[in-house]
Amino acid sequence: MRPTLRAAGCAIALAGAVAGTPRSARAADPLPPGHWSVTWQDEFDGSTLNGSKWTTWSASYSDACRGNKPDHKLEYNLPANLSVANGRLTITARRQSHTSPGGTPYEWTSGLIATGDACGHAPSAGAFVKKGDYIQVHTRLPGRLGMWPAFWTWNAGGNEVDVFEYHPDNPGILELTNHTGQGAAEYHETGSDVSAGWHHIGAYLGASSVDWYYDGRLAFSDKRGFQSDGAYLVVDLAVADGHYHAAPPANVDAAQMLVDSVKVFRRP
Repeated sequence: MRPTLRAAGCAIALAGAVAGTPRSARAADPLPPGHWSVTWQDEFDGSTLNGSKWTTWSASYSDACRGNKPDHKLEYNLPANLSVANGRLTITARRQSHTSPGGTPYEWTSGLIATGDACGHAPSAGAFVKKGDYIQVHTRLPGRLGMWPAFWTWNAGGNEVDVFEYHPDNPGILELTNHTGQGAAEYHETGSDVSAGWHHIGAYLGASSVDWYYDGRLAFSDKRGFQSDGAYLVVDLAVADGHYHAAPPANVDAAQMLVDSVKVFRRP
C-alpha cells in the first residue's frame, strides 16, 4: 500500500467529518458482466460488529497487529473507533494519544476490520477470497486531508490487492494496485471528488487480469491476474504521516469512513 501521487491545484475538502443519516433503502449492487451469486456479505445490520465475520486485528499491521508506523501510518487501531448503527459501519479516526503494548506512542487512533490472518483472532466465518471472485464495498470516504481509507486483500506472504486506496490531497483519484505476482497499478481519475458521495468500488480477481470497477464501470484491467492462492479482506481508515501523502493539518482532529456493505460474488 505504498503508491505515491500528488496533484497541484486540486480542491481539498476540509469540512467536518462525513455525517451519516439513516439509510432508507439499500443501494443495488452494480456488477461486472455475467451471472453472479453472493457467497459472503455483511450489510452491518444490528448494533454491533459481527464478530463471526470480522476481527479488529490484522497481521498486516506490525505493532501488535494494530499499528504500523514503518508503513508511515500515524494511527493505532482500536475497537472503540468502530460503531454499527442504521445499517452502517462507521470507522472514526481521532487525534488521540495512545501507547501500544510494546510502548510505541501514537498520535492518532482509528479502526480496522479484517476477515482473517489476524494474529490468532480469526473470526469463525470470515471471507477468504480466491481467483474468480468479485469483491465490492459500498462506502463513503472522508475528505479530510491526511486520511487514508482503503479496501484490500491480505494473507501471509503479502497476497495484497488494493481494491482502492484514497488520499484527499488528490480528491478525484483512486489508487488501484495489484501487489501479487507481476501486478500493476493505476491512478484512476474519477472526474469528481470521490468523498462527495457514496460509491461502489470493486475488483474482479481474475486468473489473467485483475479488473477494477467504480460505480459499476470498468476503471482498469491490469492483464496480469490475481497470482495468489487466496486472501482475506481488510477495510481500514489509516492516517498518513506525510511520507507518501500529506499528514493531517493542525485543524483536522477527526474524520469518518462509512461502509454499508462488503460482499463477495462468484459465478455459479
